[in-house]
Amino acid sequence: MELYFICPVTGDVFAFEDYSLEQGHRIVEAEDHRRELQGQVVLTQPCPLCGTKHRYEVKDVICPLTGDKNEE
Repeated sequence: MELYFICPVTGDVFAFEDYSLEQGHRIVEAEDHRRELQGQVVLTQPCPLCGTKHRYEVKDVICPLTGDKNEE
């Protein structure tokens, strides 16, 4: 499944399917009894825009369904 990210070097959005969820992630209780994933997502291959491997907080990954960043 492709997720969408913003390249911190170019500032452009890109779709990518080569990523993994880092160990130590967790699900926490959020407002209104919702559950929220916290942790980091790392690209397992270099960014197609700048050639660097980036690391993102889960909240900074762009939702593939809505195109919005996840809310904290």
